[in-house]
Amino acid sequence: MTSLTAPVHHAPLLPRPILLLGLAACIVLSSCSKPRADSADVIVLQSGRMRGNVYPLALQNLAPLQHYPYLAGYVKRVREEAAKTGAKVVLVDLGDSLGGSFASLATGYGNMVGFFNETGYDFVVLGNLDNNIPSAALAQLNPKVLCPFAAPDGRPATAGTQFAARADLAGLPVEVLANFYGDTPREQAPERFPTWFGDTPGNVEPVRDYAAIAQKLGPRPPGTLTLLTWMKFESPKNPPAAFLAQLGKLGVDAILAHRIYSGRERDAWSEETFYNWKPPVSENILRDNGGFTIARLDLKRDGNSWRVLRQQLLPMTANTAPADAAVVRKIALFADQIRRADKPLGDLSEAMPEDQILLGYLAALTEVSGTQIAAYSRQSIRDEWPAGPLTASRVYNSLPWSTPLVQLTLTPAQVDRLGKISGMVLLKRQDLPAGQPAVVTTSRFFASLLSQELGLPADAIRDAARGAEFDYFLAWLSKAPQPLAFAAPAGWTIEDPRGR
Repeated sequence: MTSLTAPVHHAPLLPRPILLLGLAACIVLSSCSKPRADSADVIVLQSGRMRGNVYPLALQNLAPLQHYPYLAGYVKRVREEAAKTGAKVVLVDLGDSLGGSFASLATGYGNMVGFFNETGYDFVVLGNLDNNIPSAALAQLNPKVLCPFAAPDGRPATAGTQFAARADLAGLPVEVLANFYGDTPREQAPERFPTWFGDTPGNVEPVRDYAAIAQKLGPRPPGTLTLLTWMKFESPKNPPAAFLAQLGKLGVDAILAHRIYSGRERDAWSEETFYNWKPPVSENILRDNGGFTIARLDLKRDGNSWRVLRQQLLPMTANTAPADAAVVRKIALFADQIRRADKPLGDLSEAMPEDQILLGYLAALTEVSGTQIAAYSRQSIRDEWPAGPLTASRVYNSLPWSTPLVQLTLTPAQVDRLGKISGMVLLKRQDLPAGQPAVVTTSRFFASLLSQELGLPADAIRDAARGAEFDYFLAWLSKAPQPLAFAAPAGWTIEDPRGR
């Protein structure tokens, strides 16, 4: 199996929101058609990677810029315009949107369920970062929920989800197939694929056999619009010919793609390497991991196929559309719930850097019963703590993970392998017997990666009975003496490849 050279615990969180300079008006991709006299029969709108950043406007001190009112407002405006021409509107979220914020944690994902339902989404796809969303929360969603990962028994990895779904939208049959990472095999990038997902404790695989999935939906109604969602689309320079041919045989009419765009990338908006693929690609470029853009695809029925009239990428700001007042009112109902959860933990006289937070978290892990080695990655600490009041939401911004704490017993050679994973830092008991196995406490994410890399048996990972990692750290901090100052506990030695 490919070695783990640069694992990423979770994809980056939303940074502090910034205005999308240069995108204040609608940005039409270079492949867009010139305006046509004929109007669209179908308008497909896609969002993605919101990371739960839907807060009541009264709590902008926690998340200053909120774009969701304008996203909902734009959808409303498009539907009103489409009603005048008879066009149908399809609204899809491509994933990584339900969790990732303190608001989602505090409301049990109610903020995102309320947003999706009130805005009227038709389909919501789960991304790899949605692997910890409870089935009970998903069951509250009105849109059809799709999962691109399969359990060992062949069923969707999360109960109540589907690999593909079909819906009749005011007389238009629409079929959506969920995909993660195109046709890329897990072995090519093992750190990017979840090893567990939802209700499935391990050995989940990305869906690839779309012919069998489509067949289970039954005969396709005449005039069906068939879409494939492609999470983690990375603008390949050469179209994957075999994969596209497979999609063509399945009758896929368009691909809805999703990638993160960094402001450091040059000419990202003028690339034309995939706009003319067959099937055509509608790509949502998520600038600086901001997540609040909509990709719009206007289609015209052309015999038995669809013709692209327009591809457009739009930032969701007040310049794009007026705020949707109904959605704003819906999310405002969660304000008190979020305030109660944002418990004070103390005051910091100066900012605490990420390395110090990591040391404090490792010290917390050493107190889990049976721990001989505490292990965690510096890449998983996402933000420093600013000077001033420290509250639960600020802690969550630095450690936004709700995966459980686990333990596994490793040989000295396996511990050595763990310590060589990029970014990993260890706290070791000084009295560890030489040459003997050691009990390691870490997150389920890292344990799953290591278990897969080393070929450990399925029962190698044991629940540490301490719940989710953020919840555990929050409880530990609540009991920590003030002022907060972290150091390696007595009898423990830190091992950091960077020597800090």
